[in-house]
Parts: sequence; structure tokens; C-alpha cells
Amino acid sequence: MVGLTNSAGRLLGNLAHQTDFIEVEKLRLVEQHLAQFEEFPGEFPQNWAMLNRLKTALAQESAISGADLSFYYHELKEAEFMANGLSYYEAQAEALKFYGVSPFSLYHPDAIEAFPDQFNKNWFNAWGIEK
Repeated sequence: MVGLTNSAGRLLGNLAHQTDFIEVEKLRLVEQHLAQFEEFPGEFPQNWAMLNRLKTALAQESAISGADLSFYYHELKEAEFMANGLSYYEAQAEALKFYGVSPFSLYHPDAIEAFPDQFNKNWFNAWGIEK
């Protein structure tokens, strides 16, 4: 990954050095969860870029790690918290806290670079991406 030497632990918290495999039903939950935030089609292209990364990993039966794992777990936990009555903002904060990850860990550098207008300089700095 881009520029991830000593910062991986801070960025990825409890998920640093972990891997997992995508499950079809959980991926559907992530997709449904994300769809509820789209008032306009394509409003959050970075979410769909991450979703496509997860779909590719599922199709290739490959393990995910780093930002892909952070995004996958985060969206699942956020959906769970919201289903239990938390607002989006509360669920967002609680999901980040649950895994001990930085909010900047949720998008892979490829998604950040593909949609630079969706991210401020902090995202680029977190991943060591030259803008």
C-alpha cells in the first residue's frame, strides 16, 4: 500500500495486520446500507468504488485487508448500530470506536485517487498519496 510503514497501526487500529473473506449475505447488507444514503444516483462514487473492490475480492475468493477490511467491517457495524436505533452520525462514531480505526482508513488509496474531489488533503496525507 501507498506510504504505509509505521502509520498502519494508527490508521487501521485493531484491524492492522488482519484479513478476512467477503461473505455474500454480508456484502448485500453493506450494499443495502450504502444505498439508503444516495438521494441522487452516483452521489457517493467512492462508496461504490469500495463496494466494487469488495465484489472483486468475493468473485476471486481472495482475502481482504487494510482499507478494504476497514470499510467492510465499518459499514456492517454501522448498519447494525443504525438498525438498533442510533442515528447515522452516532453509528459512524461508534463503528470507528469499535474497531479503533481512523476515519481515514475507510477508503483505499485507489478510491481516493479515483475521486480526489470527494476527499480533502487529510485523506491523501493519511495514506501518503501525492496530490
